[in-house]
Amino acid sequence: MAEAATDKVARENWDLITESLDRLSEGMTIIDADDKLVLYNTQAAEYLGIEIEDIGVGISLKDLVHAKEGDTSSDPGALLMQQLDVSRTGKPQFFEREIGDGRILRVRANPIPAGGVITLYTDITERKAFEKRLIDMATRDKLTGLINRREFFTIAAHEEERAKREGHVVSVMMLDADYFKKINDTYGHAAGDDVLRDLAANCRKIFRKTDVVGRYGGEEFAVMLPGAEERMAKVIAERIRSSIEQSTVMVDDEEISYTVSIGIACAIGKDVRIEELLDRADRALYTAKAEGRNRAVFDIAA
Repeated sequence: MAEAATDKVARENWDLITESLDRLSEGMTIIDADDKLVLYNTQAAEYLGIEIEDIGVGISLKDLVHAKEGDTSSDPGALLMQQLDVSRTGKPQFFEREIGDGRILRVRANPIPAGGVITLYTDITERKAFEKRLIDMATRDKLTGLINRREFFTIAAHEEERAKREGHVVSVMMLDADYFKKINDTYGHAAGDDVLRDLAANCRKIFRKTDVVGRYGGEEFAVMLPGAEERMAKVIAERIRSSIEQSTVMVDDEEISYTVSIGIACAIGKDVRIEELLDRADRALYTAKAEGRNRAVFDIAA
């Protein structure tokens, strides 16, 4: 009788524990020293992409990983196997992981003294999105979505140091929309904004992933091209010039065409000084304007 009563209380307490865990917004798993699942909640199963019918107390992590092989919609294997590492090494691990549906989890895996590991999974997707919005507000130009002048100089300073340390080449471009004031005066400032957005879209399309493109001010844009020597910089400049020349912006059912003038400067190793390169590129830009616009001019260092 006493033993039966004890079992009943234990079952009731277990049900209370599991029901309470299922009310948590965090996922939780406990793995024992034999790498078997001791405790979990439905939130953890969801985060791991495992169906409730496929999971149960006493199942081994290796069996769970094997059951999900070939499933490209989620990657529980990496998360689960990392818990085995914690269990074996006795060292806690804290990391972030994007799961199959795009959500971002903060994973905290702590070893248990008797062996095994307890892991908490927290959905931090909204927090990461909020952090990104704050960063974008501080570093991005609101109109074009490109980095702003301040962020450009921050990144450029790091690139300057790297170029000097490693001795590689850096090119810089200054781009300016031709006759931009005339566009604003003729079609209005909203049309001018559309032109700048289109210019930025062309930049994103043409420049390499390693290039740094920012709105320098007004209708002027600055570009830093790490590793691009004179010949490559000229080729890229011609690509962006040609792409923009062929672009049109719709304003009240009318197509607006526009062009850009480009100045280019280049330096290598210890001669890389970003502000000096920008000054040289700006000088070349004004030469391009003076020579008729819609062209790229390379500045030859004295």
